[in-house]
Amino acid sequence: MILEDNGMHHPIGMAFDGERILVTHTTGDSVSLWKATDLTPLGSFSTGAGSHPYSACSDGLNFWTTLLGSDSLARF
Repeated sequence: MILEDNGMHHPIGMAFDGERILVTHTTGDSVSLWKATDLTPLGSFSTGAGSHPYSACSDGLNFWTTLLGSDSLARF
């Protein structure tokens, strides 16, 4: 199965929290969320203009992503 649509714009980073998959997109300044069991899209969310989300990880409760455009860390 191929992950596509759901706001996919040049995916760069990915993380899994036990139930969901988060994918970061530097082009489009957004992240996409997917249900891990069947890859149902859960939505695409803006991280702010010029934020350039890059890498992602999860602590099992939250997703964390680096925002290269603002030299910061975001929690989802």
